[in-house]
Amino acid sequence: MKTLIGQCDSFQLEPFAYPWAWDMARECEQNTWTPEEIPVANDVAAYKNPGTPPEARFLFEAVLAQLTTFDIQRGDDAAETFLVLLQPAEIKHFLKRLIWEEALHTRSYRYVIENLGVPLEIYDRWQTVPSMRARIEYAQETSDPLLQIVRAQLHPTRPHKWDLAAKQMLLRAMIFWFLLFEGVWFWINLLGPVQGLARRGLFTGAAEQFQYIARDESMHVRFGVELIRHFIGENPKTWTPEFRRDIKKMFEHCIDLEGQYAEYCHSAGQMVGYSVLDHVETSRFFANMRARSIGLDEPFPGVKHRFPWMSEMMELKKEKNFFESRNLEYRTGGSLKWD
Repeated sequence: MKTLIGQCDSFQLEPFAYPWAWDMARECEQNTWTPEEIPVANDVAAYKNPGTPPEARFLFEAVLAQLTTFDIQRGDDAAETFLVLLQPAEIKHFLKRLIWEEALHTRSYRYVIENLGVPLEIYDRWQTVPSMRARIEYAQETSDPLLQIVRAQLHPTRPHKWDLAAKQMLLRAMIFWFLLFEGVWFWINLLGPVQGLARRGLFTGAAEQFQYIARDESMHVRFGVELIRHFIGENPKTWTPEFRRDIKKMFEHCIDLEGQYAEYCHSAGQMVGYSVLDHVETSRFFANMRARSIGLDEPFPGVKHRFPWMSEMMELKKEKNFFESRNLEYRTGGSLKWD
């Protein structure tokens, strides 16, 4: 019998124990796109235009710097931890697609950086900006304990034994990476600041690329929710009141880190129509969504989504891309129609 962890033949594909993972991988394939499909001439003009507000250029670079580092880290982590520890072949199949998509997102950011002529220090900025570095380090700290289990899992004569503490460690990491890292940190920054700039006619090509990336991330979150639910179902003793309290604290800490980063993004000046307070409030709104999806109480009761235009642009089904630069058929990689 296949289970998510423990001894099973990871080379045996069928019969599926988790058919939803295979189906989701097929959906991801049908959404394939490439950054070269999206024109960035508008972005080049805006970036080089002396009339572009300096706070807008600073905000754009700050978001780009964080996301390009995030995607590299996310792909590496998935390859080094979840791909090794989760055994069923159909689960691994989806994770391989996820890792490929994170690499595609990295290429997308580089495509923008290269075309605009953004200084290459943008790739190192996370090391010099405390609020960016804090998130990278927190993510790494969340996964470091799993790497010890990975080393044991790969040892041919001493396979790892999954005690309760180890199972909770893995569950905590899954909740962090799928629901907070991708479901909140990625989500709000893909759909928030740069989309706000695009509404003013700035960096519309990058904003469109971010929408394609967000569509990929929405599939990763869907997969993560199913994965977490099945893991809890197979390991119900992990879901203790104490563990849930620890997860609530993790949600609160991640939103605190998001707030610090948002302050940095707007440190050159507040953008008209997009405030740090609204950004953080909407981050909490998304955190509540992710918590509810796995049966947790909302960590931030009463918060509201502060950007109704975000729903209009991204949470409704679309038959053509956001800026209507061309009509495109869904399932050919160019359409931003969302399921």
